[in-house]
Amino acid sequence: GHTEATTVNGGIRASMGSADWSGTVDFHTVNGNIDLTLPSNLSAEVRAGTVNGDISTDFPLTVRGRFGPRRISGTIGDGGRRLDLETVNGNISLRKRG
Repeated sequence: GHTEATTVNGGIRASMGSADWSGTVDFHTVNGNIDLTLPSNLSAEVRAGTVNGDISTDFPLTVRGRFGPRRISGTIGDGGRRLDLETVNGNISLRKRG
């Protein structure tokens, strides 16, 4: 299925217990950070972008296409599941659980 969280003035913080979702996970905010804690065995196709902020990840990422400090597109692990993250004024962090 599709999972979505959207806010205008506020951040999004989520901790996922397993990495077995189907479909796409979309997190979007205008003014706030996106902070995700994910299982260490994560496999996903990641698209992340920020206008005024930084992107950091604890996961090895195989980059596709353009790569920069504010926009990335790539694969973690074996890929498959989609993880789309966008903020205008904020940072994006992907952290390994544990």
